[in-house]
Amino acid sequence: MKRFVVKRPFKSMGKFYGVGSIIKDPTAIKRFKSKVNEGKIIEVTKDNLQSVASYIKARSGVDILPEFTKTKDTAPELPRKPEVKTAEPKKAKVVIKSR
Repeated sequence: MKRFVVKRPFKSMGKFYGVGSIIKDPTAIKRFKSKVNEGKIIEVTKDNLQSVASYIKARSGVDILPEFTKTKDTAPELPRKPEVKTAEPKKAKVVIKSR
């Protein structure tokens, strides 16, 4: 999943996006691609997360790392093992028929 962060503040469709805002829905921003090309929005990947976070922190004092690290864990949660109930051995029912 691609993530985007605001590098320079802008206003789109009545909403203000400040420096360090994380964009969860790019379709809500008018002319999104042009904003990326202008450098107002940065695409964040695992490779450049540290450099983007340090740039935003130095420029505006906003720390974006906690919001990226508090998302889903990379290790999936293992399902619990169902409890195994030990059943008592069944006793065979003996029926004697008389003739």
